[in-house]
Amino acid sequence: VLKMDDLWSSVRVAGGSLVVLTVFACHVVISGAFTLPMRHNGLTMPSPALHLVPISSVRDPKKRSFLDSSVSYRTCINENGELNCDDGSKPYIISIVQEDDLPAISKLTVDAFGSDAITLSGDLSVLEKVLLQPGIGAFNAYSGAVAFTEVLSGLRQRMMNRIDDSNNLGTSDVNSSKIEILLAPPPVSNVDDKDAAVVASKSSLILALGREVTGGASGEIEAIATVELRLQPTDAKIPFSEPWFDKVERNCAKLFNMDISPKDKQLQPYLSNLCVDQSVRGRKIGKAMCRVVESIAKDAWGYEKLYLHVDLENVAALNLYKKEGFNDVGSRWNPFWAGQAAEIGYYVKHI
Repeated sequence: VLKMDDLWSSVRVAGGSLVVLTVFACHVVISGAFTLPMRHNGLTMPSPALHLVPISSVRDPKKRSFLDSSVSYRTCINENGELNCDDGSKPYIISIVQEDDLPAISKLTVDAFGSDAITLSGDLSVLEKVLLQPGIGAFNAYSGAVAFTEVLSGLRQRMMNRIDDSNNLGTSDVNSSKIEILLAPPPVSNVDDKDAAVVASKSSLILALGREVTGGASGEIEAIATVELRLQPTDAKIPFSEPWFDKVERNCAKLFNMDISPKDKQLQPYLSNLCVDQSVRGRKIGKAMCRVVESIAKDAWGYEKLYLHVDLENVAALNLYKKEGFNDVGSRWNPFWAGQAAEIGYYVKHI
């Protein structure tokens, strides 16, 4: 573990060449990118024993309405929430993500959405490529590691309240009524608007289509699809990975007297981070993940709308959402600092 004193010592002794690597090491520790023991009320606690809790273990009909729907509505998913594999191996199961599953989910998210990377021009000579490749490779590895760190840290922050709920469950509770709490809506009904936004920002529900790795370490999983459901103000703002950044940006917009009035008085369900591993695309998995979120938002959480953002240049994603009944809200988050983010589409579906 690198302490801040070590950072300044490294800068003084090693000079500028090691500053980037030292800052990165410090950033990783601060962001919690590695699976460290959880702390609760100042006490170190063991990691939870639960992994990928199948939604089929939920008994409340409202919370499992997707599984009880028609075959055509579930597309590639059977009534047990499973995606069967052509090779006869263990099926992938739609499950509720737990804290120890987050590294695998973060990796899938970064792989699907990508991180900024530098590529060498084809016009370079062999000698130029040999000289430049080590530095470029180091930067790209750094870029990917930072992306993973940010995604993992953000996921933990956004599902903090559900992590606390999971810690109150044991492996013996997976098939009991106690598991129902994992699909419960964020507890915002009896709090004021400001507190509701804070509670919602830490109550994301993250689902994955995954399975335990055969022959791997205990609890090691592989996921081929994931999606997040949360409650958001309907002001068209694209959420940051870290929730506290959203509050800062909204406060900045207010300082400049910008109109950021939400479309709805109350927070509304928001679908985000839907991604499917490239190796299994084309099997209607994205459609199934979209529909399971819609079912939860409507039947388990009791809402009538579902919002999302989509890159209008991502034709496949845009077509998916349009076919599923999402329509352009007609507004964008466009403060003067938004840049290209102002061009991201903001869509809604009445569910």
